[in-house]
This record gives sequence, C-alpha cells and structure tokens, in this order.
Amino acid sequence: MKSIKEIAILSKPKINFEQLPYVLNSTKVFVNLFEIKMKKQFTLYQYPYVVSPTIGSTDTLIRNKLFKYSNKKLRAIFGDCFISGDSFYSMKEIKDKISINCYFYSKEGRSEYTIEINNFITKRTINQNDIQKDPLSKQFIEMIIKDILQSNPNLNFYKDIFYMINHKRIIETKNISFSFYPGFKTSFVETDSGNYLNIILKNKIIRNETIYDYLNQYKYNNRDIQNKIKENLIGHSFKICYAKRNYKIDDILFDKTPKNTNINYEGETINLIKYYEKAHQLIIKDQNQPLILVKRVNSLGEPIILYFIPEFCVLSGFQNDETKDIFFMRELQKYTKLEPIDRVNKIKEILNLFSDIERGHSNRLSSKEKCELYGIEVRPYINLFNAYYMKEAILSDENDKIIHLRNRTFPVLKKKI
Repeated sequence: MKSIKEIAILSKPKINFEQLPYVLNSTKVFVNLFEIKMKKQFTLYQYPYVVSPTIGSTDTLIRNKLFKYSNKKLRAIFGDCFISGDSFYSMKEIKDKISINCYFYSKEGRSEYTIEINNFITKRTINQNDIQKDPLSKQFIEMIIKDILQSNPNLNFYKDIFYMINHKRIIETKNISFSFYPGFKTSFVETDSGNYLNIILKNKIIRNETIYDYLNQYKYNNRDIQNKIKENLIGHSFKICYAKRNYKIDDILFDKTPKNTNINYEGETINLIKYYEKAHQLIIKDQNQPLILVKRVNSLGEPIILYFIPEFCVLSGFQNDETKDIFFMRELQKYTKLEPIDRVNKIKEILNLFSDIERGHSNRLSSKEKCELYGIEVRPYINLFNAYYMKEAILSDENDKIIHLRNRTFPVLKKKI
C-alpha cells in the first residue's frame, strides 16, 4: 500500500509522463468502470404518451406513480417496457392506440388518470456498437441494467441508489441509533474508447428512532419547549415508514392530534385514525400525539396540506448534536472510511449481483435470468489505466528556506517557476 504522499494521476494522450522530472515511476490502476457485452440485437420502439388530466412536466412523482400502478397492465400488452421523460419504450410493436385507466390514493383523496399511448414514432435497432456512440441506445441499456438489478430481492432501490437490505448494520451509542445499508449507484461514463458502466459506492443511513420518539424526549406541553422543537425540526427531511417517500417538515402542530383531525378520503370526511387503518392498515397507538404538517401543490397547481403521524416517520440525515458525538462518528467511519483495497473489493462484489439466482416474492425472473433474457454480460474493464507516482512537493519561502508540508500554516498564493 502506497502512502498518501504518493499522488497518482491518470495519464492523458500526447503527454509523456515518463520523462517529467517530478515523476518517480508508473503503475497500473483499477478503475470502477465495467464493460457491457450485448449478445443479442434489439429492436426498440419509442411511443409518445399523453396523460389525462394533464400533469405538470416537472411532476415526476405523479408520472412515476401512474406507471408504477399501471405496470402490470402495460407489461401484459407491451412486454418489457420502460418510461423515460415524455416517451415510452418497448421491444414490442403495437400499432393500435392503447388507453389505460388507473388511479391511486393520496392524502387529498383518489386521483384518476388515463394514459394514452399512440403509435410508435421511432424504430431503432440496437447492437453492441451502438452503445458506444448512440445516446438512445445508451439510455436503453441504462434502463435494462436497472431492471436487472431491481429483480434482485436483496436490493432496494431509492432515488437512484441501490442498497443491500441483507447487509444491514446497526450503528449506535448511548443516545443515537441508526441502520446502515451499504449500497451503490450506477451510471454510464463516456470515455475516448466508448461508454462504460460506472459503479460508485453510496450508502444509505436510516434513523431507528421515530419523530415520535424524538418528541417524547421533551415535555412539550410548554410553549417555549414547543418553539424549541419547531426550531430544531422545521425544514428537516423525513421518511415515512409505509412508503419509499421523503418530505420536508413545514410545521409541527401541537394543537392538532389524530383524534381531532379529519381529512377527505374517497369522497367522504373521515378521522385520521380511520384513514390510516383503511388506507395503510396501520394502527395509531398514541391518538393524542401532535401532527407533522407539509405544504404541497397538487397536479392542478392548487396548494394542499398534508398531515403525517410522528409515530410513522423518521428524520433523514443527522442532527448537529449527532455529528458532534465522537463515539458515534467513530463507529460510522468503520463503514464509510474504507481503505482503497477494500473499496475495490466491494465494487468487484457488486458484479455478483448480476448473476444472483434468487427470485423475489412475486416470482419474477432472477437477476441472472434477466441477464440471459436480455443477452447482457457485465464484466470488468480489461485495459487498466496508467498512473504515475509524483515526488513530494517542496515548498520554500522568499528566502529559499524549505518549508515542510506538515509544518505549513499559511496558504499558497502563487507558484515560483
């Protein structure tokens, strides 16, 4: 293992680093790039779609909800299919106009929509060479990679991050407890030799205590304490335990409780206690706890108010007190501050996920079966990059007195040639 004073830089064409006076020697370095090998040729059809009533172009949450709830119907017609932006993609040609009615429930009630998919506007043949140069082909392969990984029952997918639920670790001290999930993020990187799958380690950390637990640390019947709690919590993100969704706290309502608050659900006014029983099959244990208020805008641009139960919510991220806890941060660093060789091994282990034979509860195809279906093989990038070790920089003052890096307390303003 080389010391941190040896700085490795990637070689660039047209520069002969071997002849530079400050270069000690060269070596080969591992890069987190992987080759995608296509064993099949695909025909991809691009379909325009229209949603009625119209949803905002930036409202990706509603759009993703619609296609999530319509997924089974769509796959029965189009086979394996994907949505990206304003287009719908399938490997199957459908000449008829397709209309699918769908609905979902939210805090403001039942929302009904119709998805209309018209005849395809683009027909493309995609093969191995196209991945290296064609943006649409690259996008198609990105969607396939995500579909393969989402078939793995040991992975959860949230906001472009895959995290391994079976590798959960509890990190806790006397007053703090978090669940740590190692994970990763995939993307395609364009290089001079083509496009490659890039895998970056990205972890997910979830607080174990609920916002209800946090509130119960205080006797919040005091106005000053309530204001202090609001000051600490307003503006913070939180996650609801019954769905993969995050919100931001706009207010804590100490004068409202699940018992005295009603909402509109399926055209009728019902109490929050009944709503959670009916919509989420959840029983609220403390019916007198305060409520979390979130202000949102619906698909028509109208302001709406959402109420959440602290019992079913956890704060995202860390509070200031937690980052100052030396013992907690020390425990956390055991999982996040990895040596280079450990990072390399973890990234290589991710390749095993593409050959996993385990199926999910819905009996969908396994990741390995998906790879075989698509004719996709993911393998390490064979051509390692050249890297060069540089000599430690020597700094001197205006009197040519050498200053060691470990003793430097002033900024470097300019270099002297």
